Amino acid sequence: MRVLQILPELNLGGVEKGTVELAKHLALNGHYPIVISNGGKLERELQEFGVKHYKLPVDKKSLSTLFLLPKIVKILKKEQVDIIHARSRVPAIIGYLAFKQYFAEVSIARLLTHVPSFITTAHGYYSTHVLSRIMAKGKIVISPSKVIAKHMVESFNVPLDRIRLIPRGVNVSDYDFILPTDKDWQHPVFAIIARLTPIKGHVEFIKAFREVLHYKPFAKAWIIGAPSPGKEGYLKELELLIKRFGLKNAVDFLGRRYDIPALLKKVNVVVQPSRIPESFGRVIIEAQAAGTIVVASSLGGYKEIIEDNKTGFLVPAQDAKSLAKCLIKIAKSRNGCDEMAKVAREKVENNYSLDKVNRGIVDVYAEAIKSLTILIIKFGALGDAILSIPSIKALRKKFPNAKLCLLTTSAVADIFKDCPYMDKLLIYPSTYFKYCGLFRCIKNIRKINPDISVDLQHNKLSRLIAFFSGIYQRYGFSNSKLSFLLNKAQRLPKMPLLPVEHQEHLLSKLGIRELDKELELWVDKDALGNIDNFLQAHWISKKQPLVAINIAASSRWSSKRWSLGKVIALIDELGSRNIRSVITGSTSDREAALQIMKNCKNKPIDAVGKTELLSLIALIKRCNLLLTPDSAPLHIAAAVKTPVLGLFGPTDPRKHLPSGEEVHFIWKKDFCTPCYKSKCHRNPTCMQSITVQEVMDRILKILG
Repeated sequence: MRVLQILPELNLGGVEKGTVELAKHLALNGHYPIVISNGGKLERELQEFGVKHYKLPVDKKSLSTLFLLPKIVKILKKEQVDIIHARSRVPAIIGYLAFKQYFAEVSIARLLTHVPSFITTAHGYYSTHVLSRIMAKGKIVISPSKVIAKHMVESFNVPLDRIRLIPRGVNVSDYDFILPTDKDWQHPVFAIIARLTPIKGHVEFIKAFREVLHYKPFAKAWIIGAPSPGKEGYLKELELLIKRFGLKNAVDFLGRRYDIPALLKKVNVVVQPSRIPESFGRVIIEAQAAGTIVVASSLGGYKEIIEDNKTGFLVPAQDAKSLAKCLIKIAKSRNGCDEMAKVAREKVENNYSLDKVNRGIVDVYAEAIKSLTILIIKFGALGDAILSIPSIKALRKKFPNAKLCLLTTSAVADIFKDCPYMDKLLIYPSTYFKYCGLFRCIKNIRKINPDISVDLQHNKLSRLIAFFSGIYQRYGFSNSKLSFLLNKAQRLPKMPLLPVEHQEHLLSKLGIRELDKELELWVDKDALGNIDNFLQAHWISKKQPLVAINIAASSRWSSKRWSLGKVIALIDELGSRNIRSVITGSTSDREAALQIMKNCKNKPIDAVGKTELLSLIALIKRCNLLLTPDSAPLHIAAAVKTPVLGLFGPTDPRKHLPSGEEVHFIWKKDFCTPCYKSKCHRNPTCMQSITVQEVMDRILKILG
C-alpha cells in the first residue's frame, strides 16, 4: 500500500513520534510510506529509513494554506496514493480537499481492486467548532481511547461502525525497566513531561511539589517540554510562579528533549495533571515501560490506561491538594510500588507494544482500500422505482464487494425491502415542501460516507443531495437541472430509448456494458396469503382465468385514462366468456369504481383502494393478465412475470414500456401523439380511439 500521512510538523510530540514510527513500520513491511509536514527534528529519522518526505507549510492556521491544494493533489497523483491519513485538523482540511479532487479522477478499474481512502485519527478531545468536523470525515476514524470514540460519536455524529479503537504504542525494548525501590529516594525526582500550555496542569504540579518539599527537602522537579510557537509567555508565567514560591533551586526546566528513555531512569514519579480529558497519554505508558510510578488526573484516556492503585494513581483534576497528598504518600512509603510497576510493565507489553499498534493501523488501511460504498438515488413514481432495479442489479454484478445503498421515498420503499442486491435503504424525509428534508437527508448520507453516487433521478434535488453529501464521484445525465454539480456527467442520448436502456447509457460511464433488462420484484409471502384469502372470499376458482383491470393512471394524467363505459363493456364481455375481472386503483378512484360496480352485469371483484403496495403486487402476481394504461401496475406486472397489456395514447411506449416477452401494448397514434399533456381537449382523444373489441381480441390472444 502507498500510505501518505499528513501532519503539521515533525518535532517532539506523541503525534509526531507515532507518525515516524508508523512510517518506519510500513517501510520495513513492504509498504510505501510518504509524509507531508513542515519538517522538524524527527525528519532525519524518516530519511534514515528512506521514507519520502514532502516539506510544505501545512502547519499554518490561515487561508493561505489553501494555496497548497494544487501541490498536494499533484503529490497524490504522482505517488498514486492508496491511503491519506490525516493526524491534525488544519492538515486534514487541506488533505481532504486534495483527496476529493484526486479521487474524482480515479478510474473504475482501480476502484475494483483498490479504493483510495481518507483516514483520520482523533488525537484530541476536540471542541465542536466547525473546523473540528473535518476529523469526522474519515472513511474510518481511528480513536486512541474509548472516551474519544464516545466523543466522536456523540459530538460529531460519527457512526460507531466507522470507528476503530487503536491506542498509541511504545517500543518497549527502548526502556530499561528499573524497580521503584532501586531508585534514589533521598533525592527523588518528580517530572511532568508535556507541552507547556495551561491545560497540561503545570500550575497544579508546581503547587503540589511545594508541599512535597516539606517532607523531601532534597527533591527535584523537572519540567520537560517546550511551549508552542507564540506561546512563550506561558513559560515566563511559570518561572514567575516558581520564583514567588521560592522554588528556583528545586525546579529545573529541561525544555524539549529527545532522550526520554534515558531521563526516565532518573525519574521517581511522572506526574500528568491535565486539566482537560486527554485522548490517551503516551508519556504514561513510556513511564510504565520504564518502571516509573505514574500519577495522573482522573480524566479521559488516562482512566483507561491507569488502574488506580494497581498500575498507577489517579487524582481529581485541578486539585493541587489531592495531588500533593498522593505524591507525599509515595515519597514516604514505596511499599507495593514494585509490584505495581511490574503489573504496569506487563500491561504495556500486552496492550501497547508498538508493533501491535502499528499492525492494527495497517489492518485498518487494508480494510479501507477494500471498502467501496455506492449511493443510488431514485425517487419518483412507483413505476420509475421498479425500472431502476435492473440498474441496481448491474451495479451489484459490477461491484460485488461494494456496499450498495439506495436513497428513495417511503412511498416506494416497500418494493426494495427484500431486494437481494441492496445493503442499505435510506428514506428521504417526507415533508410538505420537498426541499425541507434536504439537510436531514444529507446528514444521514454522510454517516455512511459514500464514495460514488449514481443519480437515476436527474432532478435538482438529487443533484444537491449528491454534491453536499461530499461524495467523491457523482454520476448522472447532463441536463439543465444543476448538472454542473456532477463531476462524472454523461450526455443524454439523442434517440428515444426505453427507460432501462436509458439507464444503461448512464451506467456505461461506470464500465457496465450490458444490462439484464428484465424487471424483478419480490412478492411478500404474507401479502400473497392475504390476497389468496381475499380471492377465495369472492369465489374464485383456481381454474378460472382472472384479469386485473387498472381503471386509471395517476390523478394528474386524465389524458391516459380509458373511458369507464368501455371498461364496463369489456368486463361484461369477459364475464360472458367465464373470465373473472378484478378492478384496481387508488382511493381517489373509488367513485369510478362505484360506477363500474353499479353498471356492470357481470360484477367484477372490487379491489380499488383496498390494497397496499405489497398486496397490489401479490394480487397482480395471482392474475392471468393485467390491463392498464401507462402507469405503475404495468411495471409491476412485468416484474412479477404476469402478462400485461398496456394502453398508450399521449405517451410514447418506446420510452416507457418495460422489457419482457409477456409485455404487450396498443398505441393509438394521432397527428399530435405523443403530446405528454396531462389533459386532452380534443374529442375523441387518442385513448378513446382504442375500441373494446380490439382490446378483447388482444386479451384472448394473450390468454391463448
